[in-house]
Amino acid sequence: MYMIRKNTLHALLLSSCALAVPGLGSAQSVQGASVSDNSASQSSTATQKADKTRQDEATDLKAVVVASGITYRSHIDVPAPKLTYSKQFFAKFEPVSVGDQLRRVPGVAFVGDIGESVAPELRGLGHGYTQILVNGRPVPGIGNDRSVAVDRIPAEIVDHIEIIRSPTADMDSQGIGGTINIVLKDGATLPPGVIVRVGETWDKKTGKYRPNAALSWSGQNDAKTVFYSLTLDAQKRFNEKHSVQGVFEDDSQGFAEEVAAGGMGRSLQSWDDRSRSTAVEREEQGDQRESKDISFNGDLTWNLSKQSTLRLDAYALSTRRDEHENTDVYEGDGTPGGFDSIDHKYEDVSTDEDSRGLSATFYSTFGDLTSIEAYLGRDSINGGETKYKYKHTADNLDKIEATSADDDDWQADVAITRQMPGFAEALGMMGAELKFGIQAKNKNRDFDQYTNDVGDDTLTDGSFNYKEHRVDGYARIKWFFNPAVTLATGVRWENTRTKQRFINTVTNGGTVTDKQTGSADSKVSMLNPSAHLQWRVSDTDQIRFSVARTVRRPSIDQLVPATVVESPEDYSVTVGNPDLEMERSLGFDLGYERTLGKKGVIGVNLFTRKISNLIGLVKTDRPVSDVGQDPNDYPGGLYTYKNIGDAKVHGVELDLSTPLSFLGWDHTGIFGNYTRLFSSRPDPVTGRDIEINDQPTYVYNVGVTQDIPSWNASLGASYQRQGMSRFVTIGEMESTKFDGNLEIFIEKRFGDSFILRLTGTNLLDACSYQMEPNFDGDSSAEILANQAAFNVDAYEVERECSSPRWSLTFRAVF
Repeated sequence: MYMIRKNTLHALLLSSCALAVPGLGSAQSVQGASVSDNSASQSSTATQKADKTRQDEATDLKAVVVASGITYRSHIDVPAPKLTYSKQFFAKFEPVSVGDQLRRVPGVAFVGDIGESVAPELRGLGHGYTQILVNGRPVPGIGNDRSVAVDRIPAEIVDHIEIIRSPTADMDSQGIGGTINIVLKDGATLPPGVIVRVGETWDKKTGKYRPNAALSWSGQNDAKTVFYSLTLDAQKRFNEKHSVQGVFEDDSQGFAEEVAAGGMGRSLQSWDDRSRSTAVEREEQGDQRESKDISFNGDLTWNLSKQSTLRLDAYALSTRRDEHENTDVYEGDGTPGGFDSIDHKYEDVSTDEDSRGLSATFYSTFGDLTSIEAYLGRDSINGGETKYKYKHTADNLDKIEATSADDDDWQADVAITRQMPGFAEALGMMGAELKFGIQAKNKNRDFDQYTNDVGDDTLTDGSFNYKEHRVDGYARIKWFFNPAVTLATGVRWENTRTKQRFINTVTNGGTVTDKQTGSADSKVSMLNPSAHLQWRVSDTDQIRFSVARTVRRPSIDQLVPATVVESPEDYSVTVGNPDLEMERSLGFDLGYERTLGKKGVIGVNLFTRKISNLIGLVKTDRPVSDVGQDPNDYPGGLYTYKNIGDAKVHGVELDLSTPLSFLGWDHTGIFGNYTRLFSSRPDPVTGRDIEINDQPTYVYNVGVTQDIPSWNASLGASYQRQGMSRFVTIGEMESTKFDGNLEIFIEKRFGDSFILRLTGTNLLDACSYQMEPNFDGDSSAEILANQAAFNVDAYEVERECSSPRWSLTFRAVF
């Protein structure tokens, strides 16, 4: 894993320039792998001064874990727009996973099943728009869309989380929406000791209990030249969902009026009273998901000399998940309660995922002005999902669908940082710092999927291998004009080569009836500049302005030229496009931040992103025979992914985290953030501008925490909510609305070593609502025409709710 710390070079720069630049005057250790603009400050745990600073600043572990008082957002003094939240900020609500933690930071939305926090979307932009880093480095995900399931990462192993709104040149340009850096615990900055956590979670609807436990151990040798930490975590996660879905067509009472009004179908649904429903088909479903996560995270740091440090990091994470769906299906005539038949469907889903990582980082200084850092690391993930679908009875297997992926990523890089006091003095500045480096990355991904139609003994296999080779170089200069103004400018060159190989087969009764193979290669290079200005207007106020070019790489299955039948609609075919270009964005951020007292902070940030080469699904003029399919079997035509135009995203982000000391309430703290989002993109169906898929109109969360010193106790509450979002593609238009999530905690501290917390989540029985008008026709052209004219063939309307959960957690520090 990649770990960055502040070092003595800032102090050396200070000495050489004989000037006092804020943030440059001391050698100090920053917990974890901070992706920071202070990149000259990296990994100098080797020096005696850093050792002395660590001893001076080290906090007793008991004071960190069993702490009274309230923790607020960290203050960061760097040019790039970045927010940092320590583990103490989240700890009182006892989050289970990183997904739970991210629900309390600005601008993060989740689109998916209720009660799940899987793939975070910064500024409401998902599917590759949000870059996920662990300890400053990208990690692979199990899906082809390059997303990372953060609900698998236990909160217990996290030190702090960074929200990076705009990248510097020494960061990967991926992440148009922004970057989330998850920094794991670090033995070189943790006080020595042992933390033990045990707990249990109770699900209200099912009455079931799920245990969890963790052990953290950090320490150092007597000479303070070796530092280490180890965290083991085992937990069970449980989510019970229940949903009601209705399909409404011409025969349904009120259907014509809903279409005429341009509605989305929600007014037609009767959620809890089947006798009032006018659906022609109604499904009532129960869904239980049970996950088991076992994780290990460890690091070991050697101070090899006064100038050099070697650090080893390793992690392993295993997830096993079982899901069971039980669905009652009612057929009706469109009159209230007019259901005349009932059927049953069952589905069992088994999911396995294993992630591993191992890395080494070497850091050394040469003289007073130069440092070098070298990194070598490997991250991998493998696993799969198997669905067993049953008809009518729980033992009548109808279909098996399975996918598996094996993704292996290697990265090696070298960076050199050079202080340039003479150059700065010649230009009349306080100081200047040059950082340049090169990074090599290699991704090798194998993906397999198959469908077995048990009834007619048909087996469909599809697999591909995807290789991605990258060589990136960058240079960045930080200009210290005066104590108030700092500018970081840089450029990043990214060079990417891909190779793709695929094979699809169809077997019936043991005989291969169809087989397709193919391959494709591509190569692309680009330059991505960036600049970040920080102006310290006063001791309490600062303004930041950033501009950066970022990219979004296509989903891997969009690139591989394999065919998918019955997609996007029945009787049609979709094929990948290896010639897809990356989406590119030019982004601007303008932010103001004010310090409130010693601990509080309030900030506002305006942002805009202009995205070019937007990727969309379009219908081609080519016959399906071009991809080996029979036109008589697929008269709907051939679809593919293309770069279809431009998009714009803009919004405003507000965040506040402060004690209410100005009201005389020193033991009361509030936190909150609100992000208002706007976007526009061309609709491939109508040509009109619509929102980017799945982007909510707003995201906010607010909370209050009260410390009661006389009782040695604390309590608090948090409420999160996001606005309506839409997903539009060929043949369908889906709108999604989420209820808000209320969380509370009550904690009691026993001495300076023990703490007991009771936490509750989803206490308002939150639900999600999906409204989906569908459009039909005898051909794809007719479907598109009906969609453009909003001639609705049917409405699918669904409500999905999750159960409240309570957790009791006990922590001890030794």
